[in-house]
Amino acid sequence: MGLSLYTGEREFIDLTESFARKAVLPIFGGDTPDGDLGKVPELLDKAFEIGLAASPDKRMPGYEYGIWGASVRESDMQLSVNMLSIIASVCGGIAMNLHSQGLSSLVVSLSGRELTDPPKIAALALQEGYGPPGHGTLFDPCADAPARIMTRACPTGQGFTISGEKSFVYAMKGVESFIVACRVEDEKDRGWGLFLVPAASGGVRIRSVSGRTGLRACDVLHIDFENVEVINSARLDEGNAAALVKQALCINWLGIAAVAAGIARGAVRAARAYASTRYQGGAMIESHPAIQKLIALSEARAEAAHAHLNQVSSLGLESRGLLKQCAVAKLMVTDLCFQAVTDSLQVFGGYGYMEDYGMEKRLRDAAVLKSAGCSPNSLELFIFEAGKEVTA
Repeated sequence: MGLSLYTGEREFIDLTESFARKAVLPIFGGDTPDGDLGKVPELLDKAFEIGLAASPDKRMPGYEYGIWGASVRESDMQLSVNMLSIIASVCGGIAMNLHSQGLSSLVVSLSGRELTDPPKIAALALQEGYGPPGHGTLFDPCADAPARIMTRACPTGQGFTISGEKSFVYAMKGVESFIVACRVEDEKDRGWGLFLVPAASGGVRIRSVSGRTGLRACDVLHIDFENVEVINSARLDEGNAAALVKQALCINWLGIAAVAAGIARGAVRAARAYASTRYQGGAMIESHPAIQKLIALSEARAEAAHAHLNQVSSLGLESRGLLKQCAVAKLMVTDLCFQAVTDSLQVFGGYGYMEDYGMEKRLRDAAVLKSAGCSPNSLELFIFEAGKEVTA
């Protein structure tokens, strides 16, 4: 996989490869456009059972060493990136489920808060609209705090009432709680707050995003919060969650890039297999220079994407400038991988756009990932602002 594995990490890679081959491929390797989506909950239950899916609940097998498990606090991020990429090479939607679940679990772990009744399934609700949340404040603490965040948490004495809305929240089916980024409306405290809000709370309205192009194995939600009451212990931070929000953004962008990289590798592998079995003009099409160039360029882009990911994910969460590094990785890797999938699809000719070969699904998934977590336009502006902080 292009990574140097530490003692014990190989078994997690082997476990992930086995899960992808034996559990994911039979459901998504057929000739239907998005596989058997009815089997996704059962598949994800298996991921929890074997410890691939992380959870905020310490009693779950994957709490420590699942994808984005608590062990990321003391190590780098390469192992989780690698595991996501392996699963995404078979199905990007399943990888996105495991990424979103692990991301929310890691935020709870990073907060240091001991939950008395932790949810099994959680989702992080950061995004409002199409851009990253309040990026101005992340670089300038004196700016409107936090900048452009419309979701508000107002103190009530015994707790808070939360009002606002969050967009494009990726989540497993059956999500029990949301980790909600808010603007704390208090005379002494107008910074970031992160709150654990049960999905069944009064005033929480959840809407599924319909008519989606790709990643259909993972839920995408819009959530409205209308005077939702939470107790004081629902707050995960100790007074300002800005550092936690930065770390969450880093992990989210890196994970999305890892899913894209896996999809690209899967596309290149499928193109090579097809070219080695398809005849045209009395010879395998892999002998044609045009096909060779398409595959070579696709593979070069996929490998360049992985190399960039390996470099960024080798850093620790406390590394200086990590936020910008992860933003650049998300922007560039998803674009490289989309181009790799597009060229791989061309190897199939017109068949590439048919559902039978699975390439059009990879193309749809790769296209969605370019905008997931932040639109490319917003991300470019974010990188510009981050560059000013690094060079200051």
